[in-house]
Amino acid sequence: MSEVIYRLLEMLALVLCLHSLSGEKVKLDICNVGFIVIELTFMQMIQDGIVSKQLYFAVYLIYFVFAYIKFKNTIQRTILKCMLVTLIMGGLQIVVYIPMFFISPIIRNETIVVIIINSIIFMILMLTSKSNKYQYLIDFCESKDWILKMSFFICITIIVYFMYELKKSEIIEIDIFILISLFMIILLIFIYRWQKSVFELDRKDRELSITNLYNGVFEDLIKTIRWKQHDFHNQIDAIYSMHFTANSLDELIEAQSEYCDNLIYENRYSKVLSCTNNSTLAGFLYSKFNNAEQVGIEIEYDISFTGNTLIVLYDLIEIIGVLMDNAIEAVTGSKLPQKIKFLLNDYNGLYISIKNPVINISYKDIEKFFEKEYTTKVSGSGIGLSKIKEYQKKYKYNIYTCINKESDFQWIEFRIEENK
Repeated sequence: MSEVIYRLLEMLALVLCLHSLSGEKVKLDICNVGFIVIELTFMQMIQDGIVSKQLYFAVYLIYFVFAYIKFKNTIQRTILKCMLVTLIMGGLQIVVYIPMFFISPIIRNETIVVIIINSIIFMILMLTSKSNKYQYLIDFCESKDWILKMSFFICITIIVYFMYELKKSEIIEIDIFILISLFMIILLIFIYRWQKSVFELDRKDRELSITNLYNGVFEDLIKTIRWKQHDFHNQIDAIYSMHFTANSLDELIEAQSEYCDNLIYENRYSKVLSCTNNSTLAGFLYSKFNNAEQVGIEIEYDISFTGNTLIVLYDLIEIIGVLMDNAIEAVTGSKLPQKIKFLLNDYNGLYISIKNPVINISYKDIEKFFEKEYTTKVSGSGIGLSKIKEYQKKYKYNIYTCINKESDFQWIEFRIEENK
């Protein structure tokens, strides 16, 4: 019974550590419970001699499958997580065992010592599960290609080693061994292709939903412009006829200037239609600008987009949406100038710049904005900015932030530049 307890504590610690690296809370769901039950059952079968000890590597294989199914990451990321969990658990066991080494002669029961060690490790992981250090660790390792490649290489080496040991032990015949090896290769290929197809379907679903959403806005934009075209000649006639009521040339110039400024202001977002050759992006930007206007925010924009970027459309829309939402959130209802400056072009790769006024902000505050789940109730800055960092890993673009003073106010700029 005591052996089951220390194994259970070890399994719970593994699950907890894996969830901490994934930035998720541990829940009592079928996936977690199923993994623990299967692992405990398999290890008990090894202990009872029902299954050979040479098959102990299956414990790690089950753990990998559990991590892959539970968090739906890529195979490479799943391998990295499993490796990090193994290193963290191993390091904690060494640290905890050192003081226990001096106490163990008093207890004299090795199983009790192991239970105490696993209990302490579980408590440490429980107390640190909400720490951002786990997320920093996985982000750092994932940003280094050599770490990912090394993790994958170590994983393959371990598999080959265990397969070699299994064959060397002569527990199974050569033909069965070959069949098992072929089955594992086929299984890995299947998992890879299945994952690739799932990601592709998910990508198409997201792209379709975004296209359907903003194409409707784009059609409304076209209808609005067509409706205004019918009134175009009337507006021209009104401008031409102003000289009949003007008493002087200066009065005529002033009246025409004021009238034309009003026309330009009323049609200020119509230019979005000609700034990009993508109807979905045009509809999205038009929608965002109108939403900002409804809360009293003026958008000053300069757009020239032809699609010269490696970033897929639905990811680009999410990136712009996060930056725009943060800018709108920052100035809404504040005493700051109700204005946002937006720049988008792709002359030499994607270039996005969004500026908005802020009060009393520092570069240390900006660093916190990119932390996962960070936000502030004062201005809302930082909401979703961790997503921008995640996309940076995928598309390798650069993120710049700077603070400048304009018209007695601080302005913060978030800029994205694609590497070409």
